[in-house]
Parts: sequence; structure tokens; C-alpha cells
Amino acid sequence: MNPDDAGNYGAPPRPYLVLVNQLGTYTLWPGVYDTPVGWPIAHGPAVRSECLDFIRRSPSPGRFAPLPASAA
Repeated sequence: MNPDDAGNYGAPPRPYLVLVNQLGTYTLWPGVYDTPVGWPIAHGPAVRSECLDFIRRSPSPGRFAPLPASAA
């Protein structure tokens, strides 16, 4: 287990969420708090390291996908 996933004093790991806004920007969010308006859940609840892995594997904001051949 990743040390970041461990809770304090032997407590179970804290849950986290990955939220995403309309621009495709991801953020790590503590799972014990209500999610802010405009930031739907993209992943989770899961331990912190799993959420960070999800963000790393996801397309980066600001990158544009190529146009489909039919649109060119």
C-alpha cells in the first residue's frame, strides 16, 4: 500500500474523488466533502494513489484531439 493511502493512527484510508470541470480539468477531492457545483465525479471514491493514477492516465487539459477525417 502506498504510504499516502494510509489513514492516521491505523485508521482506514481516506477516500478521495477525481472531479472534472467543463474544460476537462481534473482535481483530487477529499471524499468526505460535498462536491462543488460544476465539478462532476470522474472517478472514485478510491484511495489517493488510485485517483492520482486515473488523472495521470487521462488526457491532459489543453490538448486538442485531432479532427475526425469527415470534418477535415
